[in-house]
Amino acid sequence: MNKSKTLLAVVIAMMLGGCGQMGSSPEEEPEKTPAEMDPADLPQIDAFQSEHSREMMVSTEPVADGYYLMRSKIGAFTIWFPEEAVFMYNASGVDGDHYEKLRFAYESEEENRGFLVDFQYNYGGNAKKPERLLDNLRGRWDYEEEWREMEDEHGLTYYGYTIEDLEGYQSYIFMGYKVSSQEAPQAMEFLYISSCVDEEAESCQMDLAEEEAYILQWVKSIQFSGTRGDGGETDGE
Repeated sequence: MNKSKTLLAVVIAMMLGGCGQMGSSPEEEPEKTPAEMDPADLPQIDAFQSEHSREMMVSTEPVADGYYLMRSKIGAFTIWFPEEAVFMYNASGVDGDHYEKLRFAYESEEENRGFLVDFQYNYGGNAKKPERLLDNLRGRWDYEEEWREMEDEHGLTYYGYTIEDLEGYQSYIFMGYKVSSQEAPQAMEFLYISSCVDEEAESCQMDLAEEEAYILQWVKSIQFSGTRGDGGETDGE
């Protein structure tokens, strides 16, 4: 082999060796979930700083301005978590793989605004008969109007509102039921109560349209999984 052929062979070998090194890289470590991270490295809001909600958070990246993604404990749905809200773990819980309740609260003296909201997920049973729960809500809050409807790609929502005096505070109460658009019988009942923190203050000027837009955006964020948490039969069906 002459010198030119020898040099060519060396160059080719070096190029192949270099390509091999470029193509081979150590396996990347899987990204940690918020539950696996140090709370000091997480956003300083209740969603991540509370051990009860941190385990349900999907990512530290917001899904929209001021909202983070939360996955239900039984894996049945995802929902947005407003950064200002507090997860009320003592009033939340699950029952098998067919029922889950979430409660959130918020109160700000500076804004003179507060709210309390319950979301109750059902698989089977009542999820197949939304009129039953809607009648229950109607009776509980003396709601006499026709139910309004809002449809999104994940389901159909029936809702209404009323204005009540609760413990001396005028409150806006939004209630309703979101039924999954998928074949699986999944649904979410919700009850949202908002009011001024101090009704005597001049800043007590809540806007009904704004409160309606707020809760409907929250409800619209709910995405059902289309199946039960463990994929098996449920005793609640």
